[in-house]
Amino acid sequence: MDWIKKNLVLVISAAVTLIGLGVAGYYLYTKIQLSNQVGAQLEEQDQKLQQLMRMRPHPGNRKVDNIALAKEQEAKLDDFAKRARELFVPVPYPTNLDSGSFGLLLADTLDNLHRRARLAGTKLPDGYAFTFETQKKALSFDPKSVIPLTRALMEVKAISETLLDARVIELDRIRRVSVAANDTPGLTMMGGTSDYWTRKPVTNDLAIIIPYEVVFRAFSSELQAFMEGLARSPHSLLLKNLVVDTGETNEVDMFAPDLGTGGDESGMPRMSPQMMMMMRYGLRPGMRMPMMPQPTDPATEAARVEANKIVSEKPFRVTAWVDVVRLRDPAEAAATRGRPRRGPAEAGTDAATQDANPDVSAAAGN
Repeated sequence: MDWIKKNLVLVISAAVTLIGLGVAGYYLYTKIQLSNQVGAQLEEQDQKLQQLMRMRPHPGNRKVDNIALAKEQEAKLDDFAKRARELFVPVPYPTNLDSGSFGLLLADTLDNLHRRARLAGTKLPDGYAFTFETQKKALSFDPKSVIPLTRALMEVKAISETLLDARVIELDRIRRVSVAANDTPGLTMMGGTSDYWTRKPVTNDLAIIIPYEVVFRAFSSELQAFMEGLARSPHSLLLKNLVVDTGETNEVDMFAPDLGTGGDESGMPRMSPQMMMMMRYGLRPGMRMPMMPQPTDPATEAARVEANKIVSEKPFRVTAWVDVVRLRDPAEAAATRGRPRRGPAEAGTDAATQDANPDVSAAAGN
């Protein structure tokens, strides 16, 4: 203790020196760590630069800035996409419906379609509900399924009106995708074809494509009118596939009491295709008593009729696949662009339902 007291200044100087050496060592250690981090970042940036230099197309140099050109082309594509969206007008549908309001809308829509079918001379199945047979008998609806059902109803209405405007002879059936929990694809209890099918909507970054199947009977002129109606529709109705069956089919009874809702055809006479064509365009038999023809040789008359016959057309059965394109909101599409794609949606949670609920990603169909 006496030595420390005598050399107090020396002891204090030594302690300060030791503390300074410790602080200097810690500072040197932190700077070495920082230097290593900076060196690693510099090495990473150098690797990225070398990778960019080897890329094709090249990012550019002082004379050519390919990055700026790519941004300019991206802006042009965005502008083209905005202008293209104006051509894909969605089918309008009410959004402020509850269970009771949807029931009234369904009844009014079905009544309007049956009335238009009678005016157009198009035969429908007896009491046809246009794929809404289950909903037609229901007293209430799940609130979550009201909006998807409303959209499907308006799309079926748009396709059906195109058919009726074309004045097809008979509408056999329409099938759509399932949008509610009780929409079950398969056969009905009576053994007939279901209103739904197993095809699923197809989803990409820009749109949801909803498939519909339409089966009807018509002549070539009505088929042409139907295809023109789809092409001229203000809504995005795309004819995806067309199958024409020209084989022997049952003739449509033009003397049925109700052409719009079907009826019992037992015991009623059948008409020839030529007479059906005449009646559809106002040339009905029985308007006046025809003059008695002069007697002629049957063989000569048959040869003359066969020689003057240019077209002898019969109605054929048509199966058409019509896709309805629903454009997605650009903000939603941009938000989900980086998400992983899912498989086909399960029944009741397909893309049509998921479109009404943005929290559920849309299904990628087949």
